[in-house]
Amino acid sequence: MGRDDFVQPPWVYSPSEVMNWINATHPSSHVKKSHVVRGKEKKILSSIELSFDIDVEHTLIVPSNFFIHTIKHLTGFTRVQEHFEVIPTAELIVRGLAKAKFHNMTKILLDGKTIYDDPKNGHDLRKTIQLLMELSDKTKNGKMIKLRAKKDNSETCTADITIRKIHPKKIHAVDIVIKGGIEESLFHEFLNYIKDHLNMKSLEEKID
Repeated sequence: MGRDDFVQPPWVYSPSEVMNWINATHPSSHVKKSHVVRGKEKKILSSIELSFDIDVEHTLIVPSNFFIHTIKHLTGFTRVQEHFEVIPTAELIVRGLAKAKFHNMTKILLDGKTIYDDPKNGHDLRKTIQLLMELSDKTKNGKMIKLRAKKDNSETCTADITIRKIHPKKIHAVDIVIKGGIEESLFHEFLNYIKDHLNMKSLEEKID
C-alpha cells in the first residue's frame, strides 16, 4: 500500500469522513435492522354454554299427588318457581350481548308465543330493548322467554338465551348457548357485564 492509499485517522476529518474511515478500516458486512410490528392474535371460542341461577328466593311446587311428588323428588324433577321477572332479566342479558357485538335480535318467544321472528334482518339493539320494555309493562307474569341474537357481520355466530321462572330443580333458570365463533375478549366483555348486573349463582361454563 502506497502513501496515497493510506486511510487517514479520524481526528483530521469531518464526522461524515470519520464514518468513511470506519467503513474502510472495518470492511465487514453490514446488518440492516428492521422493526416488525406483529398484530395480537385473537383467540376464537367456537362453542360456549353457560347455565346459572339468579340468587333470589324460590318456592317448591309440590304436586297434589303424593306418588308423583315422590317420583319427581327422587329423580330431581321437582319444580321450583323463582322470584324474579323474566323480561327485565332478558333485557340485561341483551345489553350484555351488545358488549360482545350481538346487535341483531332475530327471535323472541314469550311463554311459547312468538313475539318476533325475522332471521334475515333482525331487530337492532335499541328496538329490541324497547320491545322488551313494552312487554314488561304489559305482563309481570311471564314464565319463560327465549331469544336468539346474531353477531354483527356474521351469519353463523348466534346466541340463544332461555330464561325460566318455573323449572325442574335439577336444571338452571338461565341457559345461554353461543355458537359459530366469538373472540375470547368479546365473550369476557359479555360475561363481566352480566356478572356485574345479575346476582348470579351456581354458574356452570362449558367452553370450546
